[in-house]
Amino acid sequence: MPRNYTVQTRIGHPIGDVYDAIVSADQLNRYFTNRTSGDLTEGAEIVWHWDHYGDNPVTVKTLEPPSRIVLALDSMAWAKTTEPYKVLVIFELETLEGGDTMLCISEEGWETDGPGLKASHENCSGWTHMAMCLKAYLEHGLDLR
Repeated sequence: MPRNYTVQTRIGHPIGDVYDAIVSADQLNRYFTNRTSGDLTEGAEIVWHWDHYGDNPVTVKTLEPPSRIVLALDSMAWAKTTEPYKVLVIFELETLEGGDTMLCISEEGWETDGPGLKASHENCSGWTHMAMCLKAYLEHGLDLR
């Protein structure tokens, strides 16, 4: 299935640190979510909560430490579409020369109708925000929210 988009950023930390900051509920709450129901564990449904967006469940499809995380979200549960369909969120991490990490976040599965395009664009900006917040958190201990 073709990807709807990919966002990426270089993070000045080792790949294991970046991976852990994504799968750890404690760390995720320090830069991205306001609350989460738990660490990302394969097969689990985890609820991410934001005070301004509410609850958004994700299902953990695949964990391949430290280089790949695949989550599934339901477009209706995320209040994006009136027809339910699954969207995959793919985190790919790569060690760069010098020990930094390239983080790429992609989504696939959005329909190319009006609601699907709107939802994918909204999520694209959301994952860009997440990547920038993660970078600031790991590199400088900052919370950009």
